[in-house]
This record gives sequence, C-alpha cells and structure tokens, in this order.
Amino acid sequence: MALMPDRLPAGEIELCRWHSHYVDEINAAVESSYPELHRWMAWAQTRPTGEAMSAVIADGVASFEADREWQYVLREVASDELVGGAGLHRRVGPDGLEIGYWVRTDRTDRTDRTDRGYATSAARALTDAAVALPLGFERVEIHMDQANLASAAVPRKLGYRLVLEEDREVRAPGHSGRGFIRAVERSSWLQQS
Repeated sequence: MALMPDRLPAGEIELCRWHSHYVDEINAAVESSYPELHRWMAWAQTRPTGEAMSAVIADGVASFEADREWQYVLREVASDELVGGAGLHRRVGPDGLEIGYWVRTDRTDRTDRTDRGYATSAARALTDAAVALPLGFERVEIHMDQANLASAAVPRKLGYRLVLEEDREVRAPGHSGRGFIRAVERSSWLQQS
C-alpha cells in the first residue's frame, strides 16, 4: 500500500492519484495547453499520443505503488474537470523531495485576472503531505527556469526560500539557461502551518 493518499483536498481543487482511466482527459488537457506547456516543460516537446500517455501513466501508477514518486491530476471541485497535474519526485537527494506542477492554460489566464491559484494550492497540499511522510525527508524543493515568472511565484507565495541560482540545460523553448531552486525545510513548514 502506498504511503501517499489517493486524494488530497486543496480548496477549489482536489489532487487525485493517476489512474489509467485518466489517459483521455490528461491528453485533452495537455493538448489544450500545448503551446504553453511546450514553452516550459521538457516532457512536452512532442505532442502526446494516447499510446505514449498510457505508457507514462502505467509507469506513474507503478511508481506510486512502489513509493518512488507520486503523481496526481488536479480536478476542479466545482466542475469536476481535469485542470492540470502535480507530483512529488525523489530526484533531489535522499533527504528531499521535489514538487512539479502544471495547470491548464484556460485556468491560468492572467490577462483577465482569472488566475485561480491552482498551482499554489497543489504545491501547498503536496508540501503538507511530503512533510508528513514517515521517510525522513527534511526538505521540499521546487525548481524552475528563471524566465518562468508564473511558476516562480508559487514557491514564493508559500514561503519557500531561494537556495540556489544555477546554470541549467535549455530543454524547452522558453528556458533561459538559468534556474532557481527554492526550498522549505520540514521543521520550518511545520512551524508555519
């Protein structure tokens, strides 16, 4: 049985563990946001197919069960629509976890001030869950390209501190070659909660 719950409530959204029945919804959400995702996400450099997404989700389901990483879809509570994805990843060393997230473009339009804060809500819920894990993780990190101002705003809103500015590989058209790593220590998060 996996250490993380199948569902995490997060205000106007709920994080729901990946499942094979989400393939078509994830593909539709990625397709509707492809220009923006392609700009920032290394995994979105080619348009996904149903077959490729099925394989990615099958791997994600197995990783969740094995407690290697935990992937979720974001579902809007009011509409029950899939509006993005988020996950906890074990790729920052033995005592840390990294949060990744994306939100469908039609839910993040800043031109008419309709940004709903879904990425922030998802990152908050994942941080809460990460620090509660009984695995000895001492910090949670969020990595982003410095040019991705929307993504960079999320950890700042949550009180993550800037721990490193670094040169990074350019893996998507919007990347600048410079990155931020923001982190919060488990003890600090628990004190502010």
